[in-house]
Amino acid sequence: MDVDNASDRLHQNFSQLIDNDLRDTNSSVMVDAADLHSISHHIGVPFPCDVLLDCAEKTNTISECIICNTVDLRQRINLIKSHMGSMAQCRGARGESLREAGAIDSLLSIAWRLISSSNDENYSITLPSTSSNAGGNAFAVCCERHSHFRDDNFDFDTIAMEEIHSTAIDLAIASLGSLRDLACGSALNRAAFLSWKPPPSQSFNGIIIENGVHVLVAYIKRYDGLSWQDILGLENSSPQLEDASGDSVYYTARGRKEIRILTNALGAIRNSSHSTVDVCRAFYMYGVVDLLMWRLVANTSTETHDVLVLPDASKPWREACYRTAGSLINLAEKCPDVAMKLASNRKIIYILLETWGGTNAITFNNEKSNKSLRGLPLLHLGLAAVLKAAAGEGVLEGGLDNVMIQVLEKEIERKKVAQRGEEERKLRMKKAT
Repeated sequence: MDVDNASDRLHQNFSQLIDNDLRDTNSSVMVDAADLHSISHHIGVPFPCDVLLDCAEKTNTISECIICNTVDLRQRINLIKSHMGSMAQCRGARGESLREAGAIDSLLSIAWRLISSSNDENYSITLPSTSSNAGGNAFAVCCERHSHFRDDNFDFDTIAMEEIHSTAIDLAIASLGSLRDLACGSALNRAAFLSWKPPPSQSFNGIIIENGVHVLVAYIKRYDGLSWQDILGLENSSPQLEDASGDSVYYTARGRKEIRILTNALGAIRNSSHSTVDVCRAFYMYGVVDLLMWRLVANTSTETHDVLVLPDASKPWREACYRTAGSLINLAEKCPDVAMKLASNRKIIYILLETWGGTNAITFNNEKSNKSLRGLPLLHLGLAAVLKAAAGEGVLEGGLDNVMIQVLEKEIERKKVAQRGEEERKLRMKKAT
């Protein structure tokens, strides 16, 4: 217990030190709140530790200091949250201004730096591994200002590494959240994801990243093969497990943050793929469709009567599932190859129908229910493309079932009614003149 108390006190003291340094840094670093170019530049510049990567000699400077680097990450988080941390700040004319100021490029640079691997063994800050607790001791150094804190605390290296990893995760969450909001409602902002380029000769797990689309896919690949429960259970070296309500799902503080990273990355994919052909094609060519399909079919839904349904509100990954399905629908609208791929999977089609209409196929097929398709919303063009592709000979094993046929028929009827209404409106206007 004494050991635990000492560790807790060290955590608190370390956090207090970071907060104090952050206040000092904020007061000394001049960033004009009205100058979006200055803000974007400050967010996207290389991490202090990265400026040493090409140096022949590395000395005990502020750039290497783990505390100074943690403070730097925290300052970037604060800038993102203050100036592009909400949908209201990222849409419309201000969203366009942020893009022109380089905000999307800076956010993608941050996201890339956090996810990419470095060929150097030293100081580059990346997200902690999802496969082990390996953290490395590259930051086992402090500047003169902070060296006393390390010298006086035996567990300093472990706690400092946990803190910088946690802060790096927070920065990834903030960056991906802003990218998600900036991609909403602006074709030019969405196109900017393809135009961004990383520094040369960088990769993620051996895979070359060439643009912003690849960065977003890299975040999905980060969790490939991990179930939602696996992600929620990702641990630091000394985790505190908590019981999620009602279903014996255990999660850690880090695990909840990792779910937010994935959810924000999925939201950025969904928004950036909306009605943008080049971006959709780039996502498809980089393999995101298979990753998203796996996450929905193999890892998301509960199966009842051979039908997969989306998780209910008690599951922490519910929103991520809806964003996954929404991404697939958007991709199918502008990329026929995606529509054809989805059309061959009946389980996927059922999940997409539920995402679109809010009611699963079990309800549609329940003879005891009076539920009909009359009240369903306008058929999304992406889902229509999937259903029309599935209607092709030999595409979907067993062909369209009654639910799929009804959805298509209802949409045809809806279009006829809308067309008649438009013709009648034009006729009234003609008579009025």
